[in-house]
Amino acid sequence: MPSIIDFSQLTFGRDQIRDMNELVVEKVLEAPLLNTFTTFYTGIKNDREIGKIAASFGLIGKAAQGCNPVADVKHLAITPKLWSPKRIEVILDECAADLENSIAKFARNCGIDVNDLTGTEYFAYLLDVLQKDIISMIFRYSWFGDTAAALWNASPAGKLTTGVDPAYFNVLDGYWKQLAAIYAADPLRRTTLAANAEATRALQFSTLTPALALAALNQLVDDAPEVLAEQPDQIILTTKSIAQKAMRELQRLGTPFKIELQTSGIQLTEWDGIQMMVLPMWDYLIKAYQNNGTKLNSPHRALLTTKSNLAIGMECTSLFDRINSFYDQKSRINRMEASDAFDMKILDDKIVQVLI
Repeated sequence: MPSIIDFSQLTFGRDQIRDMNELVVEKVLEAPLLNTFTTFYTGIKNDREIGKIAASFGLIGKAAQGCNPVADVKHLAITPKLWSPKRIEVILDECAADLENSIAKFARNCGIDVNDLTGTEYFAYLLDVLQKDIISMIFRYSWFGDTAAALWNASPAGKLTTGVDPAYFNVLDGYWKQLAAIYAADPLRRTTLAANAEATRALQFSTLTPALALAALNQLVDDAPEVLAEQPDQIILTTKSIAQKAMRELQRLGTPFKIELQTSGIQLTEWDGIQMMVLPMWDYLIKAYQNNGTKLNSPHRALLTTKSNLAIGMECTSLFDRINSFYDQKSRINRMEASDAFDMKILDDKIVQVLI
């Protein structure tokens, strides 16, 4: 089988690269740590009901009735949702024999341990890459998971780029799938951004001017329900495409703004006193995996909600916190393996406002 790292473009010879440390590692976009803007629930090992109870009787209080008064008929409704955790696994195999004619040969052990790569510099590099990719995988499923995922040109059609394997998306229904169902049932929960509906990718970006991006973010806040506006943990999450143009308009107007910090794939700022997090990973995933060659699937998006409303349920107290790596002497295969089960839920449909 081919080695995990493709060394085919390097010439294996006398004066060529001999050390893994000489390789220049490509820069990749970091996936934001989900605990920055989500709330984790532990011990979700099986399908489990979530019961959301109403916090008000609604209208009460009428004129006094005198004798034998008739009581109001009031109920506190409970709205159920369901945790449905699904197990996802990552398995990668490597055989030392496949490294024979590459620089990785110099990272192998000697003698009887030559086939065991688990303690080598080569395997340490693979594990480091895999740990970062697992964080990206959790983020991808959390937002773009869709159990009905399909290619854009398939029948029935989906929104995935041609050539993408739907199996990397169709295990769970992520937040965007859930949000689409919420604003389909209640159109008031959607603030429409016209640029997303343009016929080509070029038009989708050119028609979203800085002034329109600024207006769109303001409209998102203005359209939010009153109950959301009074929540102490409000957050705005947005694509870079919207935030950057809106800030360009603020620069043009001479309006002061500040970016507090940028770390772990998140740019932090404020909008109308609400913490706003810019997530370039949204932009990347839409461009890479929701592209039909002519246009993108709603490349400009923002969400106003609360951190407590974005929930992730997991079966233990951590999520994909460990990768097993081991060497099988009989097959001479070195394996990296990770597995965990989780699900994500919008807990309260009424405290979201989606710009899309």
